[in-house]
Amino acid sequence: MPTNEELRRASGRAMEESRRAGGRAMEVNRRAGGQAMIAQRTGKAVAADINVLTKPQQARKTLKPIAPVGALPASRGRGEYTPPAATGGGIASPLTESSYAAREWWGGGLPSSDGLFILPAAKRVVMTDANGAEVIFDYAEPA
Repeated sequence: MPTNEELRRASGRAMEESRRAGGRAMEVNRRAGGQAMIAQRTGKAVAADINVLTKPQQARKTLKPIAPVGALPASRGRGEYTPPAATGGGIASPLTESSYAAREWWGGGLPSSDGLFILPAAKRVVMTDANGAEVIFDYAEPA
């Protein structure tokens, strides 16, 4: 006569096998449903049924090949690359401020959030880019 432990283990194995078999059956069912949806959405079965009912079209005849015409045979092209000239249209980095004293400031300044301080607010800053062109930053008056 088997012991209680052996009975429990046998019962556990049986439940595990039953669950695995059920899981496999559900997976097969899901995959079959997915394949059925793909077949329905693509309409391949419907197209095949319609093609059976229609008269098959005649195969088109291909054209005869023509011998190449021309004085020169095909060859690799030759040329020399000339890079395009720089057209500008941008600011070259880095920007450098030549004089701090040249800055202009707004008279009213920028009040702090608590209103106790008035911070200086730049009005215009003049800089020079890497190409030597002058770059001017004009800032709006703080409100």
